Amino acid sequence: MENWIPLLIALPALAAVLTLLVRSQPALVRIVALGGGLASLLVSLAFAGAYYRFVTDPAALQAAAAATAVSGGELRPVQPRMELRTLWLDLAGAPQSEQASRPFRLEFYLGLDGISISLIVLTAILIVSSILISWTSVTEHVAGYHACLLVLQAGLVGVFCAFDLLLFYVFFEFTLIPLFFLVGIWGGPERRRAAVKLFLYTFAGGLITLVGLAALVVTVWNRADLLNPFSIPDLARSLANYPLPAAMQAALFLAIAAGFFVKVPLFPFHTWLPLAHVEAPTAGSVLLAGVLLKLGTYGFLRLCLPLFPDACVVWGVPLIGSLSVVGIVYGSLCSLAQRDIKKLIAYSSVAHLGFSMLGLFALNREGITGGVLQMLNHGLSTGALFLLVGMVYERYHTRQLDDLGGLAQRLPLLACCMVFISMASIGLPGLNGFVGEFLGLLGMFARSPIYAVIGATGVILGAWYLLTMLQHAFFGPLKEPNVGHHGVAGHAPAAEPHSPAHPAGHGTAHDAHGHGGHGHGHAAPPLPDNGIRDINAREWLALFPLAALCLALGVYPQPLLDTIKPDIDAVAAVYDHSHPDSGASRTRATAFRSAVDPAR
Repeated sequence: MENWIPLLIALPALAAVLTLLVRSQPALVRIVALGGGLASLLVSLAFAGAYYRFVTDPAALQAAAAATAVSGGELRPVQPRMELRTLWLDLAGAPQSEQASRPFRLEFYLGLDGISISLIVLTAILIVSSILISWTSVTEHVAGYHACLLVLQAGLVGVFCAFDLLLFYVFFEFTLIPLFFLVGIWGGPERRRAAVKLFLYTFAGGLITLVGLAALVVTVWNRADLLNPFSIPDLARSLANYPLPAAMQAALFLAIAAGFFVKVPLFPFHTWLPLAHVEAPTAGSVLLAGVLLKLGTYGFLRLCLPLFPDACVVWGVPLIGSLSVVGIVYGSLCSLAQRDIKKLIAYSSVAHLGFSMLGLFALNREGITGGVLQMLNHGLSTGALFLLVGMVYERYHTRQLDDLGGLAQRLPLLACCMVFISMASIGLPGLNGFVGEFLGLLGMFARSPIYAVIGATGVILGAWYLLTMLQHAFFGPLKEPNVGHHGVAGHAPAAEPHSPAHPAGHGTAHDAHGHGGHGHGHAAPPLPDNGIRDINAREWLALFPLAALCLALGVYPQPLLDTIKPDIDAVAAVYDHSHPDSGASRTRATAFRSAVDPAR
């Protein structure tokens, strides 16, 4: 099945081309885009099913354990279970002497492990949901819009499949292009400023990462144990067993991590995110929060943790842990202060991905497992929240809490969905958000209890800002923007306080039940028809897979845990002898600090 891995990238790219070929027929464009998205989802699920059968087979589990630690205790922290390697560029030339430099070879190296296939399936689900939610809201440049969505999917899948440094970086930066156009063309009033800020921030961070990757390849170029300096698994194996000098490792870690700091984004590199979310179309926000931000956490997991173990041990808590807990608290407090629901959810992403980073840099199995689960769960719950906010905006053309209230009376199904997804985002036990946050905090508690305790305050703050949003927008007296007969805001005259929409003594459910002295024992009068309708079938189709997974992963996360376990075990094995309480770890950490800062 390995030979079919390129199909995961080719299918959405081909569908993007087809949408442009039929661009004169918007209805056909939507059908072609949806067909391409569904085909990609089916292929992704087929790979996920095959991979799950592979890793749950006893013989395969033994092989995975052998791949983690082979003869002599050699570590292999990155090891795809399915891979396709093809020589792409060979500048070897004539035979060279033993003293000559290594010949320059590049491979087209794609692979899949449990973490990457999980993110690929998440991407495919969110793309289908994004196409469905945009069915009626996008009416201009329809072909270009759907082509950008599908090209973005191809780039994202390319990042998750790439096990070659150059290929990884090309796909990592390529995803900026379709996202830039999605925000800049189909976004809100300040879309151009948001798109430029998004591009400049992430591209600048990416350039520093490129310098770090180039320096890394040059540094290890002539290592005898390294078959291919561009191969991520080969690099991880070599550097985990024979680490670089401390000062070099520290410099490379910071350089390569720079692009990931911005992409996550970690505080204080997050300032581009709220504006990008507010101005992006609904699908852009869904994909930005659901998948694109995961490129940062995925980069840390794929490159920084396996390649720079000493730097991660020494700086994992003081640097990354500090930025993560500050991001958790700061993002939560900023969410509390927002009146725009979309901006509220944008700041909540800073907090939620702080939990993911806190788990990853606990550097133990529980923490890394929690960090990966938080990546996936945040994509599901926050993606669904942005879908629901988009549904509200399509009906009322506002996201301001001051303009909304009591919407559960008009939109009971949408309100129920918003409550359910908010509970998942809060981390209610039995829903998906609880598992990742709990494991991440548990792992960090074993490493640094103070950081775990501070991070746990984010759970309380998360409940505060989401419940406040629900109370203001969906409960209490009905408060709607003025709408015309077709559900378009701002076209009808304002209703008087005692207009038919709120008759005196009968305007609220409270009054209808007799507490105001009128209508005792009578049901609330029906709301006047203003053209606003509850969730329709198309919106249900977009939302249902995300809601179902939020419930399924909360009740029974074991299949997902089985899928990612071999890969997490492989990374955690590098740090088993580097626990902060072990003497070996203290010796390595002291030596590392002394080499980086001789004055110590």
